[in-house]
Amino acid sequence: MKTLRLLLFICLMTAAVSFGAVSAAEQPTTAPKTVTKQKPLKKIKTKVSKKEMKKFFNKSAFIGSSIGLGQKIYMKHEGKKYMGHPKMLVKGCYSFTNDKGGKYSISYKGYKGPARKVVKKAKVKRVFINMGTNDLFEGHKRVFQRYKKYIKSMQKVNKGIVIYIESMPPVYKGGEKSHLNNKHVNKLNKNLEKYCKKRKDVYYIDITTPLKDKSGGLAKKYTSDKYVHITMKGYRVWHKKVYKYIKKELKSEKKAKKAVKYAKKFRTSNEIARAKRLVSKLHNSTIKKKLKKQLKTVKVKQ
Repeated sequence: MKTLRLLLFICLMTAAVSFGAVSAAEQPTTAPKTVTKQKPLKKIKTKVSKKEMKKFFNKSAFIGSSIGLGQKIYMKHEGKKYMGHPKMLVKGCYSFTNDKGGKYSISYKGYKGPARKVVKKAKVKRVFINMGTNDLFEGHKRVFQRYKKYIKSMQKVNKGIVIYIESMPPVYKGGEKSHLNNKHVNKLNKNLEKYCKKRKDVYYIDITTPLKDKSGGLAKKYTSDKYVHITMKGYRVWHKKVYKYIKKELKSEKKAKKAVKYAKKFRTSNEIARAKRLVSKLHNSTIKKKLKKQLKTVKVKQ
């Protein structure tokens, strides 16, 4: 009897195991989820050639007073081909207060008038402005207000003009007079820098810092009169800073443009994300506005 029960138990267990094996075999296996891989970002290669830089400056003008006149002399010394031979709209003793077309106003081919009209006559795409030294006797707050008015009128008369504000150079430590001192210079520059960040197509280039000595004044090796005027060595430092700044800006713009081009072509989420990131880093400008507008129409390819 015990033997019969044992045989029956073995038979039942074997049947159960066999049934379980069959059931497991019959059940459909769940396929692993497939993850769509993003295509690798297309590498962006950009380069700003010397030819491009010369073309850029050739369509530019520099505005200034006696310090700007020193720039003109320096450029002439470097040769006609230097920096694309930009137009030099400079005049000794020029200031915001006499920007009316008189004896001390800037001119172009015999025409004298307010800077906004002179620039229009010159037919340039961009201007580099270094002003305020002859106005600082009024104090940095008043000069800042005059500067803003000057910039706004320049843009109003010259549609699409791009403006680069070259910061006011420091004053030689022993040559400071009344409000024409480094405290006012620094405050004016700080306000200009903040303003340029908000104003479209207006850039700020800090040429002040590389001209300073440890005391914060115009370095002795860069002053020609122990006051505000600059030596050829000083202008070399100045122009090197301007050149480097422009080259960096042009490279960033080219990179952003190419990224937008790839985003429109491939329409992958990572290409679009990169384009948005590079465009967002650009200065507040017409170029940035156009690129952002183009990206709004780009959708990820399904």
